[in-house]
Amino acid sequence: MQLAVVGMGNMGRSFAALALERGHRVTVWNRSPGKCGELVARGAVEARSLEQCAAETDVVLVVLADDAALLEVCTGQNGLLASLGPSTVLANVSTVAPATIRELAQAGPDDRVLDAPVMGSPENVANGFARFLLGGPSSTITSHEVLWNELGSGYIHCGPVGSAATMKVIANLVLITGVTALAEAIATARAQGLPDQLLSEFFAGSPLVSAATSLRLGSVLDGAHPGWFSPALARKDVRLAVGLAEEAGVDVRIGPATDALLTTVVDSGAEWPDFSAVIEALS
Repeated sequence: MQLAVVGMGNMGRSFAALALERGHRVTVWNRSPGKCGELVARGAVEARSLEQCAAETDVVLVVLADDAALLEVCTGQNGLLASLGPSTVLANVSTVAPATIRELAQAGPDDRVLDAPVMGSPENVANGFARFLLGGPSSTITSHEVLWNELGSGYIHCGPVGSAATMKVIANLVLITGVTALAEAIATARAQGLPDQLLSEFFAGSPLVSAATSLRLGSVLDGAHPGWFSPALARKDVRLAVGLAEEAGVDVRIGPATDALLTTVVDSGAEWPDFSAVIEALS
């Protein structure tokens, strides 16, 4: 299959690498230069333009940071939607507002724009363990079923376009607020004199901590806060979730509080790589 991956952040590079490993022909593109070299060395073709990505491709995977970047790349002058081949499917993997992907679907060709976020880290993606959340017509999704299984551990069809984006935003809210609660507990325990070794041993095996939150335990405790999901991106996703709640008239409290803590971290100017740095706002 001929694939294009647009956006060479951590997730985009992982998808492109896996697609090459699975034997697909892969075209890659990034808004800023310098991120495609390793993939080109492994056999990918670096596109000179978005038109080259879209025109003769079976599926375009778009993996960008936010709604503004997605709209610019897809609907801007010479964007992807203007260049899609007669049967090309555009699958948006970016975490964005459901309204944004619905806008793209309305602007694009009938039944050929999907929302396709994944549950999993770049490492999960690279190893084929991430799971797709898909929104869009059943016929389009099932006709590319082999791809979802080759580039992930299967998929969940969430409903029409926008439903998968909703599920991804809500899932990230659970993850981010869960890690924030763990960080608050650790900050309190430290202030009361409990050592990090004890906290690590206790929380690592505790049923009180979800599997996803437990994966960030070490990063919360580590002052460098290693990882890949930045505080700014986490705050963006929390705000998307709070926006959905407000739109539906749900009076949420935990999301806004988490937003405020992440804002403190983002505004500090420190470049922590992972949102587990939220503990810095509690010190």
